[in-house]
Amino acid sequence: MRRTKYLMLTAILICGAMNTTAQTIEEELRADVRRAAGINYALTQDELPHDTPPPAGKKPFYIHHYGTPSPYYLERPEYYDDPYQTLSHADSLGKLSDLGRQVLYKVALLRDDALGRTNELTEVGKQQARKFARQLKQRFPEIFTNKIYVDGRAIVQNHCLLTLGEAALQLSLTHQPLKMSINASHRFQSWMNPQDDKLANQRRDSLTLAIYEDFTSRLAPDNSELMKKLFNDADYASKIDATALSRQLFDLAGSSQYVEIANQAKPAAGNSLNSLYDLFTPEDLHRHWMRRNAWAYLSYGCCTLNGGHQSYSQRRPLWNLIHMGDSVLTLDYPVIQLRYTRENVVMSLACLLELDNYGLETGNLDSLEAYGWADYRISPLGGSIMMVYYRTDKNDPDPLVRVLLNGREARLPFESDCAPYYHWKDLKRYYLRKLYIYARERNDE
Repeated sequence: MRRTKYLMLTAILICGAMNTTAQTIEEELRADVRRAAGINYALTQDELPHDTPPPAGKKPFYIHHYGTPSPYYLERPEYYDDPYQTLSHADSLGKLSDLGRQVLYKVALLRDDALGRTNELTEVGKQQARKFARQLKQRFPEIFTNKIYVDGRAIVQNHCLLTLGEAALQLSLTHQPLKMSINASHRFQSWMNPQDDKLANQRRDSLTLAIYEDFTSRLAPDNSELMKKLFNDADYASKIDATALSRQLFDLAGSSQYVEIANQAKPAAGNSLNSLYDLFTPEDLHRHWMRRNAWAYLSYGCCTLNGGHQSYSQRRPLWNLIHMGDSVLTLDYPVIQLRYTRENVVMSLACLLELDNYGLETGNLDSLEAYGWADYRISPLGGSIMMVYYRTDKNDPDPLVRVLLNGREARLPFESDCAPYYHWKDLKRYYLRKLYIYARERNDE
């Protein structure tokens, strides 16, 4: 299914229209530097998004949700330990500048706060999961009847389990009576976090890696300025792995946005440090983000360099969405299905569904920003894909579906006479055809 020319033209037209009404990616990064964290960006939930009213007589009765975990502590202790050890050793030798000592103080705070908590939700993450559940009822009050059934499932990952738990607890506090079941099992892997060895082997072939390395080499930040800021001895600084330290501090800057302790800075004369992001120029932050964004695209999107099929790793979740959609159409009670899985699963599923043109197929990594393909827009922490089904009653022959990406109405890759609502029969026909064509091309399942 090659749609490159069509998608390129569509993307250009969309970007041209958006430029008059919305910020570019570069402007978005400057407006909120936290977005540079990419898929580690914590989705904001300040207000409910605008909802287009459904066609007359149609009411929501079913929500199928695939969500990412809420903000959590980094998954490995070394993400905190490595920069701390580099800076603390330099400090023991008197080689840190005043700013360098402030950075060490902040890194130490983050490290101590994360001790024994790797992969757990932060307090901000817990609050985000609860707020999502509260907003679910505010946004879809018709579903929250006395007969509602909520089915929650998570893969066996601590941050996914805890996100589901917080959301489920909030729902039980928000609405009664509530019939609910929550579960987590390794048996869910096949359709909530599937692995595909064939696609994984194609993902990073030698040609793809060579092109990516050329792309990243042109975007390498000038870390010499950062070393001058952190160390007071140029000879000592020259022996530091500046690329590794810069990357480590950039990662900590991204994760610290949802750790409350991150706002504490050591009082000191001279330079002050409100955020680790202050260490980087806007241009360097942009470059860091571009490198990560391109890696996400070739790993989870539809990059043609490695075949354009990486998003099909999530065909089983799509099959499940279609199967469950058919199975609930005639139920006489409303249903919410909450699914929590990894960020890359939701990203690939969004690309497979071609939501908002994120099914873009190109081999030009330099063009992603112009096309609006941005990881933090697709799969941030606390993000989700929600299919919301509408009908008049259980005998309605023409149910409609509205798809929300991170809470906002998404465009689907086919026409509808009532967009952003789509006829279920059209949605099912489009995606089943897409899956059948891929299976035939692959010829192994």
